[in-house]
Parts: sequence; C-alpha cells; structure tokens
Amino acid sequence: MSNHGGRQLDQAIGSAAVLPEVVGAAGGQAGVVRLLELLEDEVQRCLGLLGAASFAELDRSYLHAAMPANLPHVLSAFPLLKIEEYRY
Repeated sequence: MSNHGGRQLDQAIGSAAVLPEVVGAAGGQAGVVRLLELLEDEVQRCLGLLGAASFAELDRSYLHAAMPANLPHVLSAFPLLKIEEYRY
C-alpha cells in the first residue's frame, strides 16, 4: 500500500479509504512478515550503497543541504514559493 504520487492525483482514492480492502487481501501474518523482510532488504541495500553496515555507522556527515532539482515554475505544484524557502 502506498500513497506514492498522492499529491499529484488529488482525485484518486486515498490509501486510508481502501485500507479495509487491503487488510482483507494482505496475506495475514505471513504477508506482514514478507513486508518486513522486503523493508529490511531495502534498508540494508541503501545502507550498503552508503558504505555502511548499520544505522549506527551513520552520522551528520551523510547529510548535506541541496537545492531542488527543479526550481519553482508556473506549472509546478508550488509556483509561488521563493527559492529561500527551499533551503535547509
């Protein structure tokens, strides 16, 4: 279940609205276990790409301020934001 793209699809059914259907089709305890296995795999993969074996190895040096890839534009979701509002 995901809300990926939810901001762009304002007329789509939200994740919470279909939760009863998802629960009915989510595979019970085995489904939850598989979900957690997938999440663990993705976390381990991302940590590996950072060169770390665990969250304990991460520190502030892994963070840096960045500018957005696309600056505000008249057709963007938030065209009136000033660039200063993007700074961290």
